[in-house]
Amino acid sequence: MNASHDFRRTLARRLLALVAAALPVTMSVLSGCVVQESTGGDCPEASPKQACFAWPQDFGTVGSGGSGGSGGGAGGAGGGAPVMCPAQAEAKSILDHETAGRHTMKSDGTFQNGQCCYDTLFQPLCIGGRPFLVNDAPRTAEPVRGAFASGARSPEAMAPNLDDLSADERALLAAAWTRDGLFEHASVASFGRFALELLAVGAPADLVTRAHRAAEDEVRHAELCFALASNYAGEARAPGPFPFEGRIDICADLASVAARAAREGCIGETIAAAVAAEQLAAATDPAVHAVLRLIAEDEARHAELAWRTVAWAVRVGGDAVRAAVLEVFASLGQGAPGERTPSDPRLAAHGRLGEAEVQEVARRATVEVVLPAVRLFVERLGGGEIRAEA
Repeated sequence: MNASHDFRRTLARRLLALVAAALPVTMSVLSGCVVQESTGGDCPEASPKQACFAWPQDFGTVGSGGSGGSGGGAGGAGGGAPVMCPAQAEAKSILDHETAGRHTMKSDGTFQNGQCCYDTLFQPLCIGGRPFLVNDAPRTAEPVRGAFASGARSPEAMAPNLDDLSADERALLAAAWTRDGLFEHASVASFGRFALELLAVGAPADLVTRAHRAAEDEVRHAELCFALASNYAGEARAPGPFPFEGRIDICADLASVAARAAREGCIGETIAAAVAAEQLAAATDPAVHAVLRLIAEDEARHAELAWRTVAWAVRVGGDAVRAAVLEVFASLGQGAPGERTPSDPRLAAHGRLGEAEVQEVARRATVEVVLPAVRLFVERLGGGEIRAEA
């Protein structure tokens, strides 16, 4: 879709310009980044998966007669020694690098037909901007019946066209927009905590102000999502009380704050903006189109806030902060291109893409937008290695 491609290209230029301005000279930094596991965002549930990759990855080093006779492939014929698969830690690094997601290893590898295979729990790439995380798990309120917005963002003012939608389609749309509303609602809490953490680490006023404005944006997003959900459901829907469950921990460690901004903002919100732009390009309903246009524009600004924050943090925080940020960026793999499974056009007209298409959009956003900014960022820091290739 040309409009969504143009959005990604424009966002990439904005982020590159921001990084270049924020880090105008090369800074010394320790190289050698370590893979970081992370979760967050609008995450599909992790599911059991047998994950495999070709091994050895350079077949020419072992194949023809290398370990037991001509035609032995990977040493399997001609009496050669059995092929040993990599240890779980190395296998996880390979699998995470090759797919848009992360793997929790549940078994050692077994060699099958030129591949090493492992039992894993696979967590697809999370979509949905800045989540509210508790022990690395995203938390949201429960949906309830009731009004959340009024005035220009009320269900009456943001009414999509329901003509020709079946009851099942309306139910699917209601559930999807309710889920989005819950995550947008949680982002209000996330940005509120982020603003407090910026105060705790002595961030400049401009960053604190932008964080508070982002929280206000997320209130508006939640109102609009619940307005759409209420129309599709035929009843008012709203978020219930947010489950803070007591004291909210505010982190005052600059390295941790910067690493989370890199993971949830530089990566997560950049991808969320691109996904919203893809949904916008497919949406034909006027009310849905207006909502997605606003969300895409706001999420792009939120991504810029994250990059501004991380750039400031590495300038003032020294090697510990730089290493923490590079650790997050080193975990960023581009994933393998997926099949562009067409979304249901009737649902796409109302802003809902299929899961496979969302994951492919996320992969393209990673390759076209996030990775170029990351590479420039690392270059300006003077070291580190980002392995994925566009």
